[in-house]
Amino acid sequence: MLIQKLYKNGNSVAVTIPKEYLNNLNLEEGSEVVVEQDPEAGSITISRKKKVKPASKLSPAFLKWLNAFNKQYESALKELAKR
Repeated sequence: MLIQKLYKNGNSVAVTIPKEYLNNLNLEEGSEVVVEQDPEAGSITISRKKKVKPASKLSPAFLKWLNAFNKQYESALKELAKR
């Protein structure tokens, strides 16, 4: 556990994050993070923004299944898209 002080930064209030913590989470200046509050617990959590895997990272087996599914149900999917 680490105690940090809040400080005024323009019209906002900020807190510094120790370099060791940034290194451990592979974060640097400019990295995007998610800030969440839990009013019941009285806490704020800062976590690394998760990267969305690009479609190219899908397994070949899944892509093969998806293509077959789309081919088999093409007309039904087009009808659903109209609704």
